Amino acid sequence: MIRGQGSSRRFVLGALPLVAATLAGCSWTRSVPGPVTTPDARTTDDVLRASATQAEQRLLAAYDSAILAHPSIMAMLRVVRAHHAEHADHLGSAATGAPAAGPAPAATDRAASQQATVAALVTLERQTAVALRAQCLDASVYLAPLLASICAAETAHVDLLAPLSR
Repeated sequence: MIRGQGSSRRFVLGALPLVAATLAGCSWTRSVPGPVTTPDARTTDDVLRASATQAEQRLLAAYDSAILAHPSIMAMLRVVRAHHAEHADHLGSAATGAPAAGPAPAATDRAASQQATVAALVTLERQTAVALRAQCLDASVYLAPLLASICAAETAHVDLLAPLSR
């Protein structure tokens, strides 16, 4: 090669690693971002899970009271209560097992009181289902199916209990 006219082969070969390193830092194509993990998604799910757990605990307490007050419909109430214990378990809560036993109310107030108690349970079930339905929209794809399943169960509980309130 003639001096002064261009680069020598050694110069070009020596510069290749520098050029390669420079090009490696550049992106010729759009890179695909990895999965976005936001701390807010987990925090939102935690808040929604806690809210659903509190609702299940309220339902468990309401069913415990109703079972103690109305032994004539205890069998049906225990079945629904068991569902709520399962819901709380799936949400990660330590639900209480069986309701405690206690004295029954006087027979004179039982019929009217039973209708009022069941009507209150139906209202609580409906309110919980509505809240869960709304929470499904804010939940992650991991929590939403669980909340939707519990919502459907609460709606079914309304249908099971409605005849008892008449």
